[in-house]
Amino acid sequence: MVSTSIKKYRNANAESVVDASPHQLISLILRHILSNIAIATGAISRKEIENKGKAISKAIALVGELQDSLDMEKGGEVSQNLFNLYDYVVRTLIEANLNSNVDKLEEVRNLIATIKEGWDAIPLDKRVKPT
Repeated sequence: MVSTSIKKYRNANAESVVDASPHQLISLILRHILSNIAIATGAISRKEIENKGKAISKAIALVGELQDSLDMEKGGEVSQNLFNLYDYVVRTLIEANLNSNVDKLEEVRNLIATIKEGWDAIPLDKRVKPT
């Protein structure tokens, strides 16, 4: 079952995700989070406060989409752990934004990259099928 949040993301990004599976959509969201973190990091180094804020806000919104897509009932402890991790990521991104802290952005980048690596490594036969 595709969650409402993932459907919204698919609709908002229709040109690039029309035929994407739920698994591919999550991978795409993770990639966009990493991209926004890179944009924010560059903006901090160039002292572009507005661009930093926009990129971090986009990353936070995307993490929220991931949180909203979790099936807490079926996912049990794994979903709860991911929810808590995403909550930590959001708090860390807020801190990075408030303090223009590239170390905090790097911490989040490492966490999201690790999640993406694990997600992308899920065997094809174990991935959620579209409904």
